[in-house]
Amino acid sequence: MKRFAKASDNEALLALIGALDARDAYNRDHASRSNQFAFISKLLKRFKLSPDVKRQICNATLIHDIGMISVPDNILLKPGRLNQEERNMIEHAPQMAGHILALVPSLSEERKMIMHQHERWDGTGYPDGLEGRHIPVGSRFISIAQAVDAMTRDRAYRRARPISYCLQELRQNAGKQFDPKIAEVAASLLCMRDDGAR
Repeated sequence: MKRFAKASDNEALLALIGALDARDAYNRDHASRSNQFAFISKLLKRFKLSPDVKRQICNATLIHDIGMISVPDNILLKPGRLNQEERNMIEHAPQMAGHILALVPSLSEERKMIMHQHERWDGTGYPDGLEGRHIPVGSRFISIAQAVDAMTRDRAYRRARPISYCLQELRQNAGKQFDPKIAEVAASLLCMRDDGAR
């Protein structure tokens, strides 16, 4: 435990990614993390943030699901929609991530981003109901990347949504669920993807 807490940034990050990869070998969710990382990398190029903040956001993106280690496989792999009890377990995962990452002081900024990835711009998210710019900037990027990935990939209970649907969701939820500026840039990237597919 003490050795892990004192590990360098890179060693700690690699250990956490390794834990997720071990889980992903079973639930096959590695593609999801890769897609989200690629999308956020493109998004970050459009924003004037410090190199340190961009690095922290990229780090957080790679391990933002670390709290899911606490969720049983029968819930993670359930082919249908979750009931309320199961949803509660999923919603507790960011807090579990906070407990795990508290052991790694060098990832304290990433910890904040991960713990608040499900906050909403209008203050109706969880766990703390943070609103607008009170939400860590990295959390706002992760939220949008997760939503885009969820919409554009096949799920057990539905097929992937078309880009037009994703654009509509981003625009309708800008200023509600999503940071409006990040949502606007994300929509422009999706339009470019859509144009490239034609």
